[in-house]
Amino acid sequence: MRNIAFLLLLLTLLGCSASKKGLPMEISTFTLYETVSFEKTVQKAYYHPGTKTLYALLAGNQEIEFWRDGKRQNTIGGMGSLSTNFRSLADFAMAQDGNIFVLDSVAKIVKKFNPDGKMIGEMELSYVQQPTKMALGNNQNIFIYDAAGSEIIAYDLLEGSELYRFGKFELSHVDMLYANKDYVVAYDNNKAENTLFSSLGQKIAVDSGQLVYDTYNNAIGLNNESLISKMSAAWLPMTGEMGLMTICGDTIAIVVGKQVRLLKLDYAEVL
Repeated sequence: MRNIAFLLLLLTLLGCSASKKGLPMEISTFTLYETVSFEKTVQKAYYHPGTKTLYALLAGNQEIEFWRDGKRQNTIGGMGSLSTNFRSLADFAMAQDGNIFVLDSVAKIVKKFNPDGKMIGEMELSYVQQPTKMALGNNQNIFIYDAAGSEIIAYDLLEGSELYRFGKFELSHVDMLYANKDYVVAYDNNKAENTLFSSLGQKIAVDSGQLVYDTYNNAIGLNNESLISKMSAAWLPMTGEMGLMTICGDTIAIVVGKQVRLLKLDYAEVL
């Protein structure tokens, strides 16, 4: 684990940062500041600090709820012919501006919604058999996991064209796909491990637990025992069966059964 952390730090020092803010600011602590409870089990959730919107994909009914100020504002999903309906809602991802992209695995399309739940665009996925997971890279590309081929496909988000494929011989199952400007992470819950790739598809490492990156490319890991910064001493014990983890800015959203826990990243002062 130390070797992986050193490798990630070296890559950052060589200029592979997700931000133009320079070297990573060190994470000092993780602070749990809010827990949101739902009536059903949550499959995946994102929180956008700018709009203060919590998006929660509920297991079983294929719906995404939009929450703001402790109240449900809107819901998309379910069967039907409306723009907010899906044949099979498989996954979703959130952009830095708070818009969300939702994957329909049967129709093989990705729909884009604003923070109020209005559809503002869609993209058809070409040459894919069974799209099940998705992640947004930078502002111009999107990654789709094709379960039939056990590979990740990168698409140009503006033109909808395929860019390249990778992971075919490194992946067997993916429960969560995460990406930023520099990295793509495929998490297998059954094995409780992540496979780390560069954004161009080169395999870097395999490690235990989930993995995401903050704005400064600090690696953050999660398992059923703790939330840790892999590049500093920050550590927080966790209780319950951990679900999926997402990040936006300085806020982490962690699913624990029918709850979503929101945690703030606190940074050490730069001297």
